[in-house]
Amino acid sequence: MATLIDFIRSKIKDESGKLSDPDDLLSAATEALNRYSKARPLVAVADLPGSGSYDCDLPIDWNDGFSDILQVEYPVGRVPANIIDRRDYSIYTSPTGQRLRILVDQPPAGEPIRQTYTLPHTEDSVPAVDLEAVANLAASLCLRQLAAAFGQTSDPTIQADTVNYRSKADEFRRLADSFEGLYKSHLGIKDNDTVAAGMTVAPPPDSTRTRLISGRRR
Repeated sequence: MATLIDFIRSKIKDESGKLSDPDDLLSAATEALNRYSKARPLVAVADLPGSGSYDCDLPIDWNDGFSDILQVEYPVGRVPANIIDRRDYSIYTSPTGQRLRILVDQPPAGEPIRQTYTLPHTEDSVPAVDLEAVANLAASLCLRQLAAAFGQTSDPTIQADTVNYRSKADEFRRLADSFEGLYKSHLGIKDNDTVAAGMTVAPPPDSTRTRLISGRRR
């Protein structure tokens, strides 16, 4: 995550040394990627074989607690594509894990079922056009940490320093708001809004037969 970390470090310019631990920046970068993923999740497509029953395996990179099925195509290859109605499939959870359950058909063993689904982003999957916005969000998280660190100083025996620390805390909070505002403006997000995933084709990893269709930074 070096590129994103470098972006963040250049934005916050922490001269106090209060964010000297690399884990502080890594934690902010991870949280920023998590938030960005909720606004613009990575979208992928995988063909999974039928089992001769109503249930089908989910993609190998399916992320429990995050991933969601956007659409299911079966049979595959028809023109126009045969998309199953959202009411006719579900994610079924059993003691052995989650599976895709098609409620209206039992695809024969080995016959492909095309699943379009969401994944959380890593730094490498963030489109280049969005990378600085994610860094802005991470910088805002770091600056809020700095504001909290300076705001905790309240020793009355050092009145002047206390006033200075509180002034710094206010400054960091304003900067944090500014960077978060840049992030939201770039993604077109208002408070409590979400943003649909981008749909740019990217090459598939051969090992999983998965085709990513959300832009990948090159």
